[in-house]
Amino acid sequence: MGANKKKSEDPLRIKIGGIESRQKKPLNRVTTTKYTWLTFLPLNFYEQFRRAVYFYFLIITIISFFVNETISPLVSLLPLLFVMIITALKEGLEDLSRSKSDKLVNTAKVTVIRNGKEEVINSQFIVPGDLVVVRNEGDVPCDLVLLQSSSADRKCFVTTANLDGETNLKTISVPPNYILSSEDGLEGKDCIVCEPSTFDLYSFNGRVELNSRIEARGVGGAGEALPLTIENLLLRGVRVKGTERVVGCAIYTGMHTKLQLNSRYTGNKSASSEKYINRFMVALIVGMIVVVVVLYLIERHKEAKVVPTMPFLGPPSNFNSAWQIFEDFLSFLLLFNYMVPISAYMNIELYRIFGMHFMHNDLHLYDEETDQPCRVNASNLNEELGQVNILFSDKTGTLTKNLMKFVNCYVSDKNFQLQNTHLLCEATGEQFELEKLDSEAIIFFEALAVCHTVEVLHEVGEKPLESPESVSERSHLMGRKIVDRYQATSPDEKALLEGCASLGLVYEGQDNDILRICQYPSVEKLQFERLHVLEFSSERQRMSVILRDQSGTIWLYSKGAESAIFPRCKLSPRVEQTDSQITKYAQKGLRTMALARRTLTEEELANFDVLYRKANTQLSNRNELIAECYETVEIDLNLLGATALEDALQENVGETLEALQTAGLKIWVLTGDKVETAYNIGLACRHIPPGSKQHFIVNVTEPAELLSRLKEIEGDNPEVLVVDGITITALLKHTPRQFADLALHCRAVLCCRLSPLQKSEIVTLIKRRKKHITAAIGDGANDVSMIQEAHIGIGITGREGKQAARCADFAIARFEMLRRLFLVHGHYNSHRLAFLVLFYCYKNIIITGCMALFQVYDLFSATNVYNSLYLWLFDIVYISFSFTYLAISDKDYSEETLLRHPELYKPLAHNRQASMKVFCLWMLNGFVQCFIIFYFTYLVLNDENVLFNGGQTASFQTFGTMLITIIVIVGNLKLLLVARYMTYLNIFMIFASIAAFMLTTYLYNLDTSGELYDVYNQFITSFPLWLFTIVCSAACLLPDFIIKVVNDMFRKVPPDSKTGV
Repeated sequence: MGANKKKSEDPLRIKIGGIESRQKKPLNRVTTTKYTWLTFLPLNFYEQFRRAVYFYFLIITIISFFVNETISPLVSLLPLLFVMIITALKEGLEDLSRSKSDKLVNTAKVTVIRNGKEEVINSQFIVPGDLVVVRNEGDVPCDLVLLQSSSADRKCFVTTANLDGETNLKTISVPPNYILSSEDGLEGKDCIVCEPSTFDLYSFNGRVELNSRIEARGVGGAGEALPLTIENLLLRGVRVKGTERVVGCAIYTGMHTKLQLNSRYTGNKSASSEKYINRFMVALIVGMIVVVVVLYLIERHKEAKVVPTMPFLGPPSNFNSAWQIFEDFLSFLLLFNYMVPISAYMNIELYRIFGMHFMHNDLHLYDEETDQPCRVNASNLNEELGQVNILFSDKTGTLTKNLMKFVNCYVSDKNFQLQNTHLLCEATGEQFELEKLDSEAIIFFEALAVCHTVEVLHEVGEKPLESPESVSERSHLMGRKIVDRYQATSPDEKALLEGCASLGLVYEGQDNDILRICQYPSVEKLQFERLHVLEFSSERQRMSVILRDQSGTIWLYSKGAESAIFPRCKLSPRVEQTDSQITKYAQKGLRTMALARRTLTEEELANFDVLYRKANTQLSNRNELIAECYETVEIDLNLLGATALEDALQENVGETLEALQTAGLKIWVLTGDKVETAYNIGLACRHIPPGSKQHFIVNVTEPAELLSRLKEIEGDNPEVLVVDGITITALLKHTPRQFADLALHCRAVLCCRLSPLQKSEIVTLIKRRKKHITAAIGDGANDVSMIQEAHIGIGITGREGKQAARCADFAIARFEMLRRLFLVHGHYNSHRLAFLVLFYCYKNIIITGCMALFQVYDLFSATNVYNSLYLWLFDIVYISFSFTYLAISDKDYSEETLLRHPELYKPLAHNRQASMKVFCLWMLNGFVQCFIIFYFTYLVLNDENVLFNGGQTASFQTFGTMLITIIVIVGNLKLLLVARYMTYLNIFMIFASIAAFMLTTYLYNLDTSGELYDVYNQFITSFPLWLFTIVCSAACLLPDFIIKVVNDMFRKVPPDSKTGV
């Protein structure tokens, strides 16, 4: 194991363009199917028999072939086969669909360069080392290292909508100074050394090792290595945009691509309903075993004391022999195994499929703007939507739109408000054009215009923008919509550049890392050479660029969260003043950012280059080494100022949060924003109720102080708790239990400045309390860990992409849809499943209860009172369709009522509708009805059993037919009493089920060789039996009717409630 693990961690060495040993390399074949034609039946049946109930019925079926003929083996075999065949058919069709999709992908035509010539092959035949050609608007077939681009700047744009759903373009670059030679199809080629493929879409470590022929290219000496990062990697699933032709070297193919690694199932979640279903099944099995044991002991007593006194029964058997004991016990077990409803699992799956269909096709959960319906990725959690009591929510992009607008800035010790094309000084009321600002303010805006990674998209074949020559050209420039073509990885960066452009400082793009800025109305051209980009990360909370201006001065510009920028700035009064202004911005709910810069000497730049190059060629710990390298230059910064961006709230977010709180949900907002910003957004969206008792725990890390603070707050009956990231770290480490106890008493909790890992840890902390069902909702990749950790993960297909939606159990387009998802679909799904399971158990109790009562009158001989036909069709035809359809469609309240009265969600909590108390009441109802049915029938036949028109007496088969007739009628008509939402189709299904019973029985009774021959003909022509059927059915349903009337009299129905036909 250790050797294998070590081997799997060895770096990959791939020769560029090589063809040797191609047969031994992994192909680019994608396989998402679970089965092949040979493995389908054995694997599928194996997976099904892993269910304990299925395996139990298999054993019972096998045994039934070897014991006496108490009951036909087909009674166990047919339902088992029916359920398994339906399940296998469903999975087989799904797998066939996946197979067809795989074939389309694997046979797509691609162009590769082999031996210096282009060849067109099927995508599945690409191997690592192949040079793959991708043209504009083409999809990348596997993971490629970009080695050549038709663009002059040796870059290409890609859209990753198929990968993570993000619609903005990203830039992929050829490794610095690398030139793809025409000789790369021959021996002695360059080699790519990289880490084995991982599921992380946002990291890649590797290097290109150059051979001796590189000297001829003017790149460097033999053995030199060029670093490879994620910026050089074209991932499978991305689409090339704005570039006529690119060439890349295949490194990860087929199932080893990052896309396929992310497509695999990451975990298994089970609904809390599984607990009560299992509990009911165990109760039925225990009940069945008790009945079997009691009946078997009585049967032994009869064998010993009664049977010898009845010589007409023949010689008594040796009831003490091992085989006889085994056979007698199993005879009872076979007779009553019908008490365990195996087909319930099939009906539950059917209910879940329809529940998924209802959510997917709900127009109220469809967003026309993005063409996004509700998507269900885990239908086994449908009913869990009705059980949530803790909701964890991201803020940016979830409660807000993540659509940024540059509204304020603080520079030159003044607070400015951006108004169209000028700045308003809020202190003096003066208005300033860009050219009228002092030099310090102009430097600030120049810094905003260059400290970013935004690209300007040019369509293929489009000519570069000509330089304007006058002030009037400004409108021409904006008319060309250059700003609309900004492609940014962050909406913050795009908003800042749009703000600068509105003031007249327009970023025009870059060519070969030469950034071009144009200032209006002077039409002054500025150029900066970009030397390095120090990437942003959630851990660093900042990004920097190193530039050389036109005078040759080297500058480092850095922007990010004030908590990351201020500690790296020189001490000055400006830091305190800016921090004070940032706090004011945050109190308005604005997103803030600080900006600073410093100069670098040539020597400092050279030292940084050496450290960065060394760190960037390492395959292990590369990120940590690069972060250490960044720290060497991001020091002694001069603070320039701060910006404030506005992020508008999502539509109806306040109403949604209020409704969910009224429904009993406690809402936690987990965000990376600073406390003041998040707090004011919380007030604006009504997450924090006005006038509530609010408590803050900020910047507290000492365990003793934390414990004291928690106890102090707990004694004040808190309603709102606000905590920051530093404190959360200490709380999770030192006092997790006390923190959870306190937080769970609050209506709302706000946690700020959190990392993605901290979000997940908080969810885990609450999830482990067992008493709460948690849901997490977010829209970004940083929310994935939180979404996957919660009992229910809900993704929003937002501006940060679809990665959260792809990894979630449910996906919606807007936060406001959560209200309907929980209050309507969650309510209905919980109510319907509880009814489905309870009714299943009830109907099985009726039919097996009559069999148990019959044993009293057949010397406990384990004789089946019903004809085998009835047992075969009872679960499948006689009653299953009618009550399953009702379970799928029933509504205890109308949709409008559930939305108007969120408090109706509360009674569902902790599966109260399927508690053991409710289960026992249903079982009691089943026992009462089976007693009524059996003894009504027994009394009718006991003395005078001449019931037929011809004067014949009723036979044993007539007795069983009378019982099953009442059971089918009562079971179906009971649905009329328990249903809250009855449609004409429901009524039709009920009476169609009764008619199906009568038709199948009539047809079977025509078979001259059958046990029921002519029995039903006589039954349906007998007036006494029709009268018996009516009276017995009414007697069974009368108690239910009275209970329904009483319940409806005392049922609290909200105003405007509608549940009708």
